[in-house]
Amino acid sequence: MFKTARKFTDNLHLTDSLKITISSIIPFLVLMPYKEFTLAFTIAMGALLTAPVDIPSNLKHKVVGLLVGALLIPTITLVLCTVVGTFLFYPVFLSIIFALCMISVYGHRANMLSFTGLLAVSLAFVHPYQGKDLYMHCLMLLMGGILYLVVSLLFNLARPRRYAALQTSECMDLTAEYLKLRANLWAKDANRDKIIEEQLNVQVKLNEIHENLREYLVRNKANTGNSSYNRKMLVAFTALVDIQEIALSTAFDHKKLYVLFKDHLDIIEDYKKLADQFASTISNISLSLNIGKKYTAISSLTDDLKKIEDKLYQFQKNNQSDSTSEAVLMFSNVIHYAGKQIEKIKILERVLTNTVTENDLKGKHKDLEKFLTPQHYRWDTLKENMNFSSTIFRHALRLTITILLGFMIGQIFNLLNGYWILLTIVVIMRPGFGLTKQRSFERVIGTVAGGLVAFGLLAFIDNTTVLAVLTIFTMIVGYWFSHTDYKIGVTFITIYVVLIYGILTPNFMDLLTYRIIDTLIGAVLAFGANYLLWPSWEFLNLNIHLTKSIKANRDYLKEISIYYNEKGEVTLPYRLTRKYAFIEIGNLMSSFQRMIQEPKSKQKYRSELYELAVLNHTLLSSAASIGTYIQSHKTTEASKAFNVVMDTIVKNLNTTIEVIQDSSKERYIMTQDEQKEYEISFSYLKDIREKELKLSIDDDEDIKVKMEESQLVIEQLIWLTNLSEQILKVAKKLAYKKNLKKTVFAA
Repeated sequence: MFKTARKFTDNLHLTDSLKITISSIIPFLVLMPYKEFTLAFTIAMGALLTAPVDIPSNLKHKVVGLLVGALLIPTITLVLCTVVGTFLFYPVFLSIIFALCMISVYGHRANMLSFTGLLAVSLAFVHPYQGKDLYMHCLMLLMGGILYLVVSLLFNLARPRRYAALQTSECMDLTAEYLKLRANLWAKDANRDKIIEEQLNVQVKLNEIHENLREYLVRNKANTGNSSYNRKMLVAFTALVDIQEIALSTAFDHKKLYVLFKDHLDIIEDYKKLADQFASTISNISLSLNIGKKYTAISSLTDDLKKIEDKLYQFQKNNQSDSTSEAVLMFSNVIHYAGKQIEKIKILERVLTNTVTENDLKGKHKDLEKFLTPQHYRWDTLKENMNFSSTIFRHALRLTITILLGFMIGQIFNLLNGYWILLTIVVIMRPGFGLTKQRSFERVIGTVAGGLVAFGLLAFIDNTTVLAVLTIFTMIVGYWFSHTDYKIGVTFITIYVVLIYGILTPNFMDLLTYRIIDTLIGAVLAFGANYLLWPSWEFLNLNIHLTKSIKANRDYLKEISIYYNEKGEVTLPYRLTRKYAFIEIGNLMSSFQRMIQEPKSKQKYRSELYELAVLNHTLLSSAASIGTYIQSHKTTEASKAFNVVMDTIVKNLNTTIEVIQDSSKERYIMTQDEQKEYEISFSYLKDIREKELKLSIDDDEDIKVKMEESQLVIEQLIWLTNLSEQILKVAKKLAYKKNLKKTVFAA
């Protein structure tokens, strides 16, 4: 219980919250004895505004990013306060907002820098500073940014390994969750569609954390002198990636196995327990890594697997039915999958129990460097996005106009603290409608709930010291949860803001009322703008993600075919195409999740798009199954039939891409000779499979291995063919619906 509680509290979000809180409190502790509240408040504001730029990265990028953020805040404030009241104000005001939005094209750090800049714009008019007061105000904002940088570096120096440990631990937890869902598929009454959907959701999160860890560990590999701890985390990370890819690349026909082992269900039940142990073992490793305690294995996965193998041997020995060979071959693949996962889990265990040397990496970090997503700050990138086809461009225009409207409403009605309208717009408005809608509701609910709680505290507590302690506590909790549960985060942030004003001013009820009003106005403006101003409905983006995912799968299949024909070492193009296939299927599912948050009228072709997404995921799983098998086995020479069928699958995917991109375009159709050759090859492979399934498995290991290869590869080829045909069929159905709608509309 204590370990679990410690794991919950000692995490990155709490660390970030502590950095923000400490940076905000220090100015008050130093300056309040001198009655310099305004200066302390301004320095604290500079620290708060700089904090969003502090994203996970290597030390050099962190320092540069925070310095740029610290300089950007006072610069924006100085420029806007200088031009306010002049004819230049609105052109400069709108240009700054639009430019800040557009820099998001340069990636995550630039996006957070954009967010920081927009917050600075929103707060630039809190007080009408001029002359020396303005320069002093900007200097204090800069000092706040520098103070946050120093605090962040001190945290990094105090616990330099902590980020890698926490991120790796989180990656382990997600991997364990993914394996647990796979184990649930073995339940006889499992809702497999629901479980697969949950797996896809976890996979989206895994893709993101893999990218973060890859960036951090590989960059630090080059900057930390090949430290032993960094080597350990690199080995653990590569093992986790392998575990997830092995899981993704291995699919089992659970229903058929239940039929084949209907009189020996104990074998399947024992395997489900073992699959559950995979997840629980990785969870235990994660907990040990997180809290820094020595890891001790709870059970022996190898022994449990050996017991299942013995039961399978007895099943084969005692049964002579026609289906025995097929049952043993199918479950041999299950055994083989379990063996590979146990091998990788042992690597994770060894990371925590033994020293990892440079030989353990075997140059893996050099390959990982090639997997990093390059970040180019080219002028051309910005120019390419300066049009209405760019989601970021449309969002920049939308946000600029919405902030202008919010600013004008605050000015016209002379609202108290009208800048809260702008803050609300900046914080909740996102390029997509679904997330903006969700954030709007959560912010309003959190603001109202937090305001009511704060009012209750101020009504019943008169002690300033107690209120100050509560303010610090709610500040920590607010920023802690703002990343994971926005509604709770907003609730506590509202409490601490109102408590501060309640301590300092007697009219805190007016403050609370206006904060709620301003929040409602900002939320309505953001919600309405995302619906009315050049909306970016996700069903339009979903086509793009679908095309990218099918292309990525096609390229991966091509590399599998090349590798199966040429053998040898796994090439870098093979690994890269596999990586992008995994990433694109994650992006596809993320896009679909965003679409279902949008209005029902905008969820166009939902059933077809979801079917294509699931089919595409299944195709990737099947393709990866062949790829993983031929990597870990000595395989026979690829037959002509294999190549013909694989080429046909690729052609089906190419045709699907053409259908999605242009439903009216004349598409490639196989010639009669090509169709005949494909049908002969497909029939030939099916005949081989059916013939070998009728044979009994003897003790000849060589024959057994060849039969396993034949059974798995041919089974997956047949399945891939069916999937590619289904994908093409659904794509044509989708194209027909779109064309029909166009025809009706034209008429």
